[in-house]
Amino acid sequence: MPENLIEPSYDVAVIGGGINGAVSAAALAARGLRVLLIDREDYAAVTSSQSSNLIWGGIKYLQTYEFWLVFKLCLARAKLMAKYPTRINSVGFFAALGPNAPFGKFLGTFGTLFYWFIGLLTTPAPKTYSLKKALQVVPNLGTRAVRGAVEYFDGMMPDNDSRFVWDFVSKSHELGATTANYRELVGVSKTNSGFDLEIKDSQLGTMSFTNVKVLVNAAGPFAKNINDKIGVETKKGLVFSKGIHLVVPRIGSDRRILAFWDEQGRLFYVIPMHDRSVIGTTDTRVQDPSEKVNDQDRQFVLRQINASMNLETPLRPEDIISERCGVRALVVDRGSAGEGEDWHRLSRKHSIEVDPDGIISILGGKFTDCLHVGEEVVRAVSRYIKVPKRELAWIGEDNLEQRKSLFHFAADQGLDRELSTEVLEQLWRRHGKASIEILRRISQSRKDAQLVFEGLAITFGELRYIAEKEQVRTAEDLLRRRLPIAMVRTKQEIEQNSKLQSFLGEVGLL
Repeated sequence: MPENLIEPSYDVAVIGGGINGAVSAAALAARGLRVLLIDREDYAAVTSSQSSNLIWGGIKYLQTYEFWLVFKLCLARAKLMAKYPTRINSVGFFAALGPNAPFGKFLGTFGTLFYWFIGLLTTPAPKTYSLKKALQVVPNLGTRAVRGAVEYFDGMMPDNDSRFVWDFVSKSHELGATTANYRELVGVSKTNSGFDLEIKDSQLGTMSFTNVKVLVNAAGPFAKNINDKIGVETKKGLVFSKGIHLVVPRIGSDRRILAFWDEQGRLFYVIPMHDRSVIGTTDTRVQDPSEKVNDQDRQFVLRQINASMNLETPLRPEDIISERCGVRALVVDRGSAGEGEDWHRLSRKHSIEVDPDGIISILGGKFTDCLHVGEEVVRAVSRYIKVPKRELAWIGEDNLEQRKSLFHFAADQGLDRELSTEVLEQLWRRHGKASIEILRRISQSRKDAQLVFEGLAITFGELRYIAEKEQVRTAEDLLRRRLPIAMVRTKQEIEQNSKLQSFLGEVGLL
């Protein structure tokens, strides 16, 4: 995808390229509106690249009796999993009922069954395990006061969350939107025809100017900063929760997600990511949405995993491959600091507010209900300008029948002898029908069939295609957000990979 030039006018500008902004741009462009999507950094550079990679119905909200919320999230989960059958996988959550679990096997069984029923049986049925059977499934399960286990099912993005955000950015561009990363909104003024925007290229320093009729604030934890710049107050406010994950060497070979309750009584996960494991998360109240991982965070997460599992060698700080730190924006009443509520029980509901002048603010939210956000933003925009009735498809993967063409092409070119089935399947998962173009390029330059790292089903041919087509400006855009390489390999491993370093220099990313 070539770099996009910002035009003199649009119907709608969406500020913020995380999941909320990306789905909003795609939904609006599908209705035939002229849409501009910008982000001051790369797409999904903040919270939307730091999640647990889970698409879940909110089982923890059953403890706070938020049954309607759970029902809606389960429906949203089912819709996403149906529309994205390869990009979101059904996965078992194997929850060990240890000393910190808030209930035993009886209530655990009842709770998971209720979760299954409230989700209209759209996932596999839950299971209950005795301690003996649990140890057969997870032999290195810590047995201190463990009473058994329950297993329920939710969804997981096998690639990184920011890749899923890119799907919507790419779709919005395909539908006619202008999408521009590294563009910061530096000035806004109200006019008779909407808003005049001053936009700065945060890398090159160049300026662009455009007029829009409606402004959508999708800046996530920085939404208040944008509204302050515009001079808008919302009825709801935001408080922040820091959640961190550590990526460590693979724990076990099972594809299930292991779930425990940490010493604060919160769910704590061991999540497979390619040939590594992700452990976390935390829930720490913070004031600054730009928080980073600190030593206290690391020690907490390592303490939880070492207490929950009998690992051959306890995990230490030097075992950490990479870190993720996301600041969740939680919606509260305006003027509230959340003091009167149990901090750990604040749910991640979203709120969409409209201003008389044509400003729409998206507050809070999560990946699971992202499609609802897109649909609600379209309805909100229709309060200001006429939205065409026709709607092009903006949700879902390419037709799976087209995947057969990928494998046929690989066989015809003899690439099936050079590329594993896993490489071909992951190419389809990340690129859909465009994966055939990647194979065509590899067939013309066989050296690009080489894997970037052993153990990862990612070729140099895929890297080259992404670097050219997906608005990549930095090595981090490529290795951390379009692909998860920088999450599952250490900085030292990347720097010592001479072929990768040569490639980055070749494509201008060093």
